[in-house]
Amino acid sequence: MQLTEKIEKTIATKIRPILNSHGGDIELVEVNGKDVRVRLMGACSSCPLAQKTMEDIVETAFRQELGSDVGKISLWNSVSQELIDLARNILKK
Repeated sequence: MQLTEKIEKTIATKIRPILNSHGGDIELVEVNGKDVRVRLMGACSSCPLAQKTMEDIVETAFRQELGSDVGKISLWNSVSQELIDLARNILKK
């Protein structure tokens, strides 16, 4: 199994269920060598504790499941299409 597949499996089985239980979600943005970049979505995307979520949930799960197979794990901080769509819907009202 390739690294990207292992990462996707970890997201699906270990990370996403936790984030979904709080109204959030996660998306794999890219894998560059061993480095992983993810985007938090839903309630997690605008949460002031997003960095804490990254440390306590995302990084911990990746380290436990993949160990040294992964390098740097970073949060993609751009504005997501989901957030733009939400803002558009609010402004239409």
